[in-house]
Amino acid sequence: MYAKGSLQFLAGQRPSIPRTSVNPVKVYEFNARDGMKIPTLLTIPAGKEGANLPAILMPHGGPESYDRMSFNYMAQYFASQGYLVIQPQFRGSSGFGRNHLLAGRGEWGRKMQDDLTDAVLNLSESGKINKDRVCIVGSSYGGYAALVGAVFTPNLYQCVVSVNGVSDVEEMLQEEKDTYGRNHWVVAYWQDVIAEGNVKEDHLEKISPINYVKNIKAPVLLIHGQYDKVVPIEQSENMADEMEGEDKNVTFIQLEKGDHHLSKAKNRMKALQAIHKFVKQHI
Repeated sequence: MYAKGSLQFLAGQRPSIPRTSVNPVKVYEFNARDGMKIPTLLTIPAGKEGANLPAILMPHGGPESYDRMSFNYMAQYFASQGYLVIQPQFRGSSGFGRNHLLAGRGEWGRKMQDDLTDAVLNLSESGKINKDRVCIVGSSYGGYAALVGAVFTPNLYQCVVSVNGVSDVEEMLQEEKDTYGRNHWVVAYWQDVIAEGNVKEDHLEKISPINYVKNIKAPVLLIHGQYDKVVPIEQSENMADEMEGEDKNVTFIQLEKGDHHLSKAKNRMKALQAIHKFVKQHI
């Protein structure tokens, strides 16, 4: 609180977490393969300045959003376990200017995904992370990006976690049309963001992970809220069914009465415990 010319401490948001337990977050930047600068947040395990560390690539949701320099419980958890956490502000992220934002239009599963791949390659080439111990973990659009990573760069990740993620972009867009009507601005927005309006022929099919499960090599953990109204649970259920049909290593966890944002504490805990067990098992 600011009063009478000075700041006065009122209360801590998370009083049970001492300041010494919070791992440092640093800003990092690298050039993607086409030269675009990609701002990135790195959460570094305290006392380990980054040399051949196991890593978690954690793309944000939105995708027209960005990761803030703040306390992120998931990133802090991973860092507390010794992982370097990578949060690239891939093209299409907001907060870094109009050009950076619009560079993501029509690039779902393409250049936006290349930025994530390039983050892993850059940090492994610089010696900061161990390229053979990397897992991708994401929620919402980040969950979609995790599944895209599994199918299009199957040798890059040792494990994949998708929380409330999209697996079938074509089905997602159809659901939006059914809900709002074909001429609604929401549908027009998604068509522009996903494919710059080009949703004909096989564009959406080509960027949907569910159509390429045969490519998957890494074990996949799918977590989804039962009552998710943003990304219906069928997106994960169908992905799990397709993977099981191809005899792939998949685990599916349904969060009872869960929503898109893991609003219930018991669901956040259930998800985190499952992710902890899964990641520890594979990297």
